[in-house]
Amino acid sequence: MDTNNLEHLLKEHLKADQARLDRIEVKIDKLQDTVIALTRVEEKLVNLEVDRNEILSTQAKHSERLDMHEFRLNEGAVTLRAIKALFWLVISSAAAVIVGLTIK
Repeated sequence: MDTNNLEHLLKEHLKADQARLDRIEVKIDKLQDTVIALTRVEEKLVNLEVDRNEILSTQAKHSERLDMHEFRLNEGAVTLRAIKALFWLVISSAAAVIVGLTIK
């Protein structure tokens, strides 16, 4: 083989290797972009989980407050019933006394 042919083969081999390395570099760049995107997605998921936990905690607190208010309202209803019964007892007693006095 002559030197010219050998140089030509070497140049072709180097071009092929360079093209192969360029394709590998492009694939690595795409892989890097994918890893960055996955990292961002993971970060968003972590933030969403933190927000979800905060919402659940707040919801539990509100539920407790509503239960407390419901209990107080039920107690108020019992007191109101007792006041109504007392009111009607007083009214009926007064009516009975008035009727009793007017009959004599």
